Amino acid sequence: MNSYLARKVLCNLPCMKPLLTGQLSLIIDNNVVVELWDNGVLYFQPQGSELRNAILLSVGVHGNETAPIEIIDQLVADILAGKIAVRNSLLIVIANPKAIKSGFREIDENMNNGPLPITNAESDEHHRTRTLMNYSRDFFSMDADQKIHYDLHTAIRGSVYKQFAVSPNSSDRAETEQQCLLLGQYGIEAILTTTQKSATFSAFTANILGATSFTLELGSAKPFGENNITEFAAIIEGLHGMISGKLALEVGRKKAKRFIVAAEVPKKTDAFRLLFASDIVNFTPFNEGDVLAADKDYQYIVTKSGERILFPNENVAIGQRALVIVRPDENYTENTL
Repeated sequence: MNSYLARKVLCNLPCMKPLLTGQLSLIIDNNVVVELWDNGVLYFQPQGSELRNAILLSVGVHGNETAPIEIIDQLVADILAGKIAVRNSLLIVIANPKAIKSGFREIDENMNNGPLPITNAESDEHHRTRTLMNYSRDFFSMDADQKIHYDLHTAIRGSVYKQFAVSPNSSDRAETEQQCLLLGQYGIEAILTTTQKSATFSAFTANILGATSFTLELGSAKPFGENNITEFAAIIEGLHGMISGKLALEVGRKKAKRFIVAAEVPKKTDAFRLLFASDIVNFTPFNEGDVLAADKDYQYIVTKSGERILFPNENVAIGQRALVIVRPDENYTENTL
C-alpha cells in the first residue's frame, strides 16, 4: 500500500508528530486548527467568526475501493503543505482502516449496512460504524451555513457512466439541486435520487443529521497504485473548490443525467439468482418483459423498456438488497439518453 494516509494517519505512524505524541491539535497556514479525533478522523477548522459550510468527506467504507483513498490522501497532503487553503469546516473520515490495510472490502461486516444492535459478539466494524456516526453527529451539530457530505466509493463492476452519484435527499430541496449541478460540472455523469430507506453513511447524514449528502461512485475497484488519478481531475478540482470556498456554478457546463429508483430487489433465500451476464455494467438498459432476477417464489420482470440495473450483487446476505432498478427522471428529460 502506498497511500500517505494509510501509511501515516491510519496506521498511527508519525505523519503529524505533534498530533500523535500527545498534542491533540495544531495550527497550520491561514490560522486553521487541525485536530486528530481518532485513527483516520481528521478535523480542520478555520478560525474566525464568519459562518462557513461544514464539509464531511469520507472514504474507505469498503477497504478495497482505493481510488477515493488516494484522492483524499493527496488532498490532505496538499492541505498540510499549504497548497489548499481551508476556508470551510472540514472533517476527513477514513472509515475502515483494518479493511484498507488488509486490502479487503470488509473484515467481518459491511459498514454500509449500518450498525446492528450491540451484542457480546459485536464486530469491530459495528463498533467503528457507531463511532463514526457519533463523530458525524458532533461535526454537523456545529453552526454552519450548509452541511455537505460526500461519501466516496468505487463500484464493484463497470458502468455506462464511469462516475455517478446517489442522493438520499429529496430532489426538490434547493441545496440538493445546487449540489447536483455542481457535481455535473465536476465530472459526475449521472445522479440517482432515492428516498427509499437505506443504511448507507450518506443516508444517515442526510436523513438523521440534515446534511446534503451523496454517495459518489468513482470508477471501479483496483489495487493501490493501479488507479489513474488523472481520470478524476474534475472531481478533485471540485473538492478543492469546496474546501477553499471557491466553488461556483458556471454557465454552460455539463449537467449530470438524472435517474430515480423504480424498484429494489432483495435476496430472500439462497436460491436467489441474477439472470444476466456477470460482466453487464451498471446502468445497462433492458426491455419490457426481460427477467432480471429470480428467487424461490419470486421473479423481477422489467415493466417498462429502458429500466436499468444498478449495484447487482447476488452474493449479499439474505434480506439485503441484491439489485436496484432505475429509470430516467421524467422531470429531467433533457438529460436522458
